[in-house]
Amino acid sequence: MELFGVETDLVRPGDDLAEVILRGMEKAGLRLADGDVLVVAVSAVATAEGGIVDLSLVTPGDQARELAEMYDKDAREMELIIRSSDRIIGGIPGVVLTIKDGFLYPNGGIDHSNAPPGHVVLFPRDPGRSAAELRKRLEEASDKRIGVIVGDSRTHPLRLGCVGVALACDGIVPVEDARGQKDLFGRPLMITRKAVADNLVSAAEVVMGEGDEGIPAVIIRGAPVRLADDGEDMRIPNIPPEECMYIGSLRCGPHPYQGGYDRLIEEAAEAMERSYAPYSGFRVGAAILARDGKVYSAANVENASSGASICAERAALAKAVSEGSREFEALAVVAETEEPVAPCGICRQNLIEFGDEIKVIMANVRGDAEIATVGELLPRGFTRRSLMTGPSDGI
Repeated sequence: MELFGVETDLVRPGDDLAEVILRGMEKAGLRLADGDVLVVAVSAVATAEGGIVDLSLVTPGDQARELAEMYDKDAREMELIIRSSDRIIGGIPGVVLTIKDGFLYPNGGIDHSNAPPGHVVLFPRDPGRSAAELRKRLEEASDKRIGVIVGDSRTHPLRLGCVGVALACDGIVPVEDARGQKDLFGRPLMITRKAVADNLVSAAEVVMGEGDEGIPAVIIRGAPVRLADDGEDMRIPNIPPEECMYIGSLRCGPHPYQGGYDRLIEEAAEAMERSYAPYSGFRVGAAILARDGKVYSAANVENASSGASICAERAALAKAVSEGSREFEALAVVAETEEPVAPCGICRQNLIEFGDEIKVIMANVRGDAEIATVGELLPRGFTRRSLMTGPSDGI
């Protein structure tokens, strides 16, 4: 396998990236061959597509300011991260971990490197389409059949240093299924899938570098890849966070709500208006969404004998269960509080009876909201599994 770096002029907003790469190849005396794979840096793609933002033109909202203080970020950049992400997982000082389109991205894919001072480079709007357009242009210019990968650099958990990751590709099969193949001792592989595109980007990263090398593209020749035909699925597969070995095992607790249950929050807010709270004045509303799509809402009901009071969450759950529902997707709870209101301990215990993956959207009337699963709110909760006895019990 051979790698050839394509040095180009500085890529600027509005540039024809295919022409920039072709000029760089011509200057270096490089020509594409059948079966070549071209890896292109995502920053070059985003810049050519005009994805550079002047931070002085960004006005951060309240959520951005709060998260910026929490993670030691520029509030304007944090505003862009919120807009660019589907979900914010958490972070450390200087870096926010996000999910976007099923991928894990630091800072929502927003990058400072290779951007003018006071600017950032956004993630491309559609990297898959960008890869397809580049492939089409380069194949027409070279009359060769190739593959194109839009790549970026990432870090592995608990490892220092960057490796490559494919964000989108066109013309090649990105992940090859190796299940059924034999290992050195003749045992069949059960779960192995080869991340071909990711591995090729890692190889290209060695040539591209991370600084001022000026090599936004690398030609990889002789790679053991399978070229894909037009119309074949060339999407890079992903898995849900709860099935990920890293994210699923490191439960991340409450994080900012990114949408999806707005109507459920509204139902909870409407229920709050029906609250009976003559003693505390603390009004709460809740709405629970069953798997069959039905929504049950209720408010808290206080009593002169405080032990007889019932929280809104339990009232909504009892209402749903009494109507025959047993499987639930999400519950929203709303109160007139400064911070998003969280269920009390006994409400969490009641909810976890029906599954630790039930999503809980905690909100206030100002529109602030956070989301977590019941299992995240009540780690190692007491459930029916706790009552199961094993052979060692002698029963």
